Amino acid sequence: LLSDVESGAVLPEWVVYPVIPATDGTVPEQVRANLTQVLDLLQDWLQHPELGATRLAINTHNAIDTPDLDVTVAPVWGLVRSAQTEHPDRFALIDGTDFRAALATGEPQVTIRDGHARVPRLTKTTLPPPTTTLDGTVLVTGGTTGLGALTARHLVTHHHVRHLVLTSRRGPNTPGITNLVTELTNTGATVRVETCDVTNRDALATLLDTIDPPLQGVIHSAGTLDDTVLTSLNPERLHTVLAPKLDAAWHLHELTDPNTTLVLYSSVSGVLGGPGQANYAAANTFLDALAHHRTNTTAVSWGHWHTDTQLTGHL
Repeated sequence: LLSDVESGAVLPEWVVYPVIPATDGTVPEQVRANLTQVLDLLQDWLQHPELGATRLAINTHNAIDTPDLDVTVAPVWGLVRSAQTEHPDRFALIDGTDFRAALATGEPQVTIRDGHARVPRLTKTTLPPPTTTLDGTVLVTGGTTGLGALTARHLVTHHHVRHLVLTSRRGPNTPGITNLVTELTNTGATVRVETCDVTNRDALATLLDTIDPPLQGVIHSAGTLDDTVLTSLNPERLHTVLAPKLDAAWHLHELTDPNTTLVLYSSVSGVLGGPGQANYAAANTFLDALAHHRTNTTAVSWGHWHTDTQLTGHL
């Protein structure tokens, strides 16, 4: 394409890039390989201003809007959605084989299903009331601060959970943890606070083996930020944000019973994209995909909370 520019040829309006999914390694390793493949392409594309009039379409298969979801490719959509917010009208997302029909819609995100183009739209929905009685243990990752601590309070006051295990990297050394535990136990709940890096599969497995009464539910709220624009995003900063979402959630999926309720704290950034948050959007899109892949699993795509947390206090 660049040689066509040098020769003075007329460039096409669109270039379509098919994502070839990685097949080697674990699921988290495949996710990283797929994201790095696309990130390298987007960054290289943006380095060439002579391509400014040509748009790049990222073409995936089964990354979204299908029962046969490929969880290793789905995060590419979160990454590119953020790229679209930073660089409007430069990139498109297509899932399906008829990319010409998709491009003809003029939409930035399109899936082709049964010969028809489908585009994302937000709609209101009504959720049924919860029917599960939580009489076992509920594990809250990232449960000693921020959204995890808020969730722990909500579980004991609104859902009458009596057995909690709260984990974080600092565990009992978390500032304010004594007050939190006192508040929770005053409601009649029993509370364990444990130091556990949930991105470490062995450490998580050891913790899960010690839980009694039996584990009934998990709230996975652990996460971190390392915001930067797309052109400055490198594999290290991508990994930093992926680890507590991608790795930890996959470990929880593999290590817990399929009947265990798993609630994943995702973000609207994965659904809408967010400037400076391509890594975070990709990580949360994986959580959304895992919720489709696994039974008894829900991903909640939170927006900005009114209450300041360690992640959002600077906003």
